[in-house]
Amino acid sequence: ADDGRFADFLAELKNKVERCTTPVVVAGDFNLIRWASDKNSPNVDRVRMRLFNDCIADLALREIARVGARFTWTNK
Repeated sequence: ADDGRFADFLAELKNKVERCTTPVVVAGDFNLIRWASDKNSPNVDRVRMRLFNDCIADLALREIARVGARFTWTNK
């Protein structure tokens, strides 16, 4: 993931979803977090988090709740 292009990614995502005329499912590992509690360290980029959440809200997307492990990966 290229951290320097996350704003471009969100703009492209928004553009593609807004152009859809049928219901759409957006899925993937975006390498972005929604909440500080989603991170296992205190190093949180709150601006990026807010922009991601704003994009989700603008598109009226809903997050499907995870079941099972708290994180999708671990170093241990």
